[in-house]
Amino acid sequence: MEAKELYEELKAYFSKNSDLMRHLSINACWEYIITEESTHEEHAKLHYYLFKKDVKTLEMTEENPGFKPDLILYFTEKAVLDLIQDNPSADEYYALYHDMMNNPRSGIEVDNKLNKSSLKLLKLGYRAYQRDFKF
Repeated sequence: MEAKELYEELKAYFSKNSDLMRHLSINACWEYIITEESTHEEHAKLHYYLFKKDVKTLEMTEENPGFKPDLILYFTEKAVLDLIQDNPSADEYYALYHDMMNNPRSGIEVDNKLNKSSLKLLKLGYRAYQRDFKF
């Protein structure tokens, strides 16, 4: 899939699923790096940011939103497409994400990195988020 087509497909999903960041403060931000075959590739196929614009809105942009992301998330293209297939709820999405983390398969890789201190993350609502989504 072309990068622009992939971006539009992901944007359609994320913009309708604000529950993915429920519990988190306004401007909570995740940076996504999508690669083709392995999360260890140097060249990203797609690089974008997802942030909580207001209580009910997530915004996705390829431009840096002007604040430091809380997390950096790495996905292969197949992994991210499998996650959003059938438009899952936030709970289903995170169940699929956990399954991918715990059962890696060729071409379906996910990884993440904290980009802020634990104390800052807790102040942004990540404690409730962690309990709710079992992180």
